[in-house]
Amino acid sequence: MGELNFNTRQCVRAFKRLGFVLGNKRLGRHDKFFPPKVIADKLIGMQPRFIMIPRHANLHCQSEIISELRAMGGDELVRMFKENL
Repeated sequence: MGELNFNTRQCVRAFKRLGFVLGNKRLGRHDKFFPPKVIADKLIGMQPRFIMIPRHANLHCQSEIISELRAMGGDELVRMFKENL
């Protein structure tokens, strides 16, 4: 796993530093984060307008989070996310 070793708290902190906004509408086991307007305006097609993060401490979907970030903003967004961990 190497560089993809982060927990939920670190992931949420990095999202908030990048401008993502928590947008839960109901209780559940996941948190829904919406990207800032700059990133959201560039999304086209069937790309989801949010990223879901499980609330439990140990993330087993780190590679999926990285791939969703890459689909939203490319390698530049992934690099900024890793810097803010």
